[in-house]
Amino acid sequence: MAGSIQKIGKKFRVTKELGKSQSGKRLREYVYAATEAEAKKLLAEFEYNQQRNTLVESSNITVSEFFDHWMENYVKYNCEETTAYGYRNILYKHVEPYLGRIKLQKLQPTHIQQYYKYLMDEKGLSPNTVRKHHANIRKALDYGLKQQFVYRNVADAVSLPRLNKFEGRAYTKDQLNTLLELVKDTKLELPVYLSAYLGLRRSEITGLTWKEGVDMQNRILHIEKVRTSAGKAVVIKKPKTDKSQRTLFIVDVIYELLRKTQVNQAEYKKILGKDYNDSGYVFTREDGTPYRVNTVTEQFSDFLKKHKLPKIRLHDLRHTFASILHSEGVDLKSISEALGHSDIGTTNKIYTHIFDKTHKDTLSTMSKALRKNKEKRSSNV
Repeated sequence: MAGSIQKIGKKFRVTKELGKSQSGKRLREYVYAATEAEAKKLLAEFEYNQQRNTLVESSNITVSEFFDHWMENYVKYNCEETTAYGYRNILYKHVEPYLGRIKLQKLQPTHIQQYYKYLMDEKGLSPNTVRKHHANIRKALDYGLKQQFVYRNVADAVSLPRLNKFEGRAYTKDQLNTLLELVKDTKLELPVYLSAYLGLRRSEITGLTWKEGVDMQNRILHIEKVRTSAGKAVVIKKPKTDKSQRTLFIVDVIYELLRKTQVNQAEYKKILGKDYNDSGYVFTREDGTPYRVNTVTEQFSDFLKKHKLPKIRLHDLRHTFASILHSEGVDLKSISEALGHSDIGTTNKIYTHIFDKTHKDTLSTMSKALRKNKEKRSSNV
């Protein structure tokens, strides 16, 4: 028999028969379950894997050593640097100090459950951040399952904290016009206008180049590269999805702003000479050096505070872009394509909270229809 179940106190012990050692000693492994149903499930999984010859042999590898193996043999070759940086940040700064010394095959759902409790109660992390940790751990253990380091993914049995839904804010037309007036002829004019008028992301603005991204003759912007960061390293890559790679018409106000930017850069290049860094980027410092990716976000926050404007993120100008277009009757599909979303469902999910929650236009249509019908009936009498 592959194993057995025995009730001990209030828990159920599952005994896994692993065979015999070279000396003839029986090898066993014990795990505990809170309920008999869970114990039966554990035993059934063990027997299934044993029958399929996929049972993992006992190993001394720790959780920490396994994560190192996963990073070196999977993440290194299959993930972008920004993704790999996120994994390293979570695993090495948070997960390993708490779970790293546990033997991988001894890792249980309760270990992970207590880790999530620790993150919220001791570290003060949000449920959303805890879910990111969970996604990371679960993905790594899925790899371990496929490579037969473990015979089940224990992260699947963990209960997650309720997700706190984040809702971005949007400026009204009046608030946006005020911002656009105040930001003129400042360092923030270009990124704010590109975000407000075209719905560009921060990474798209900082990654925009004159040669590949701007076609002044045909008045087209090509969004084909983004510039982001992974820790202190700057990463230049393609946008996350194919739909994010898009072409956008350069409206008059943006055309004039780009022309002004070209003139300014030419003047600085003439003044600084060899000290000018001709980086080719559209959004740069006076010496031509592209801004640090996070700088524009920090400057935007300081600007709003200085001018006592309602606090929003730079990214919320995309929300404003979507909200105003929707209020002007632009259909959701067109808004989605302009924003570079993968599908219309993404747009609806992200921005539904800033659209008209009272359904004024929809419900008013019903009233108008009945009123017209009533007037028509009256005229026929």
